[in-house]
Amino acid sequence: PFDGLLGFSQGAALAAMVCALRARGDPRFPVAFAVLVAGFASRAPAHGHFYREPIALPTLHVVGDTDAVIAAPLSRELAQCFVEPVMLTHPGGHFVPAAAAQKKAYLEFLERFCPGQGQ
Repeated sequence: PFDGLLGFSQGAALAAMVCALRARGDPRFPVAFAVLVAGFASRAPAHGHFYREPIALPTLHVVGDTDAVIAAPLSRELAQCFVEPVMLTHPGGHFVPAAAAQKKAYLEFLERFCPGQGQ
């Protein structure tokens, strides 16, 4: 019943693992995309299998350049686990940015998944 996922911080880490399951064909997660804000790859050894293969699901990765909770390199590392990730950086910290520039980027990404837009 959901078109996509939005995850923030630990929620983005979980959403990334759900994306990996979806990309492998798991029918429990019929999502078409994800927006991952301040995400990171889990360091738990039991979760390593989620990142072994490139994750082929469209994603928007939102990275705060001054995030003191989830450092920008960790979010960029997660993005590299995906096939053709879309990156959105902002000068702020650990929050979901909502200035005009970021809103435009969200809309441009989400428009790809609107009915009548080819998908």
